[in-house]
Amino acid sequence: MNTMFKPRNTQNTRKRKSLIIPCILCIPWFISITCIAEEGQAALLQDLEKSFSSIQTVQTNFKQEKALKIFKRTIRMDGRLVLENPGKMAWRINSPIRYVLILNGEHAIQWDEDSNQIQKQKTSGDPVFEEVIGQIEKWFSGEFASLLDDYDLTVKSRQPPVLQFVPKADGMVGKVIKSLTINVRDDRTYVEQIVIEDMGGDTTSITFIDTVLNAPVPEKEWEVGQDG
Repeated sequence: MNTMFKPRNTQNTRKRKSLIIPCILCIPWFISITCIAEEGQAALLQDLEKSFSSIQTVQTNFKQEKALKIFKRTIRMDGRLVLENPGKMAWRINSPIRYVLILNGEHAIQWDEDSNQIQKQKTSGDPVFEEVIGQIEKWFSGEFASLLDDYDLTVKSRQPPVLQFVPKADGMVGKVIKSLTINVRDDRTYVEQIVIEDMGGDTTSITFIDTVLNAPVPEKEWEVGQDG
């Protein structure tokens, strides 16, 4: 059988090489850009943690909006948040319902106007409570770098800083939260807004207003009950 020698299409070969070579050349550039981005993220987180580190107390009002995907409606609430180091938090809803949650490091104390009953639950030693409280403390203390154990980070904006955290698939948080976005104030001194998208598709945004930092906290802020 006679076989004819068919010369290779050198033109096509050159075309393929011309496509491959630029791709190969881009690899070091891509790695370099990725490293620079990671270094930039680390520097930003370090700067924010330094700015937040001097905060010992926080007293702020907030407006909360929860967009319900299934019912296609938004629930709006007004409230107040008080934080005091180490480990104390008072979360109050003033309208349209009244609700109080006090965390003191050992117990969670709750009151709501419907039942008008005070409930007290031990939190120390409870892994679920400790996980939730630990996450919240990191959100408000500026310890954003420590969140990277449980989240992947995307910096949406450097000034003002906007940080989007997406829970890692193998973590406890990822079973509940789809994404967490933290908006920091222009002066980088504190959190301005938190937006949480849960796995069910609902979105909760909490915007903080009239924030006062490092002022003495009145004892009444830690009271629970009808007049709390």
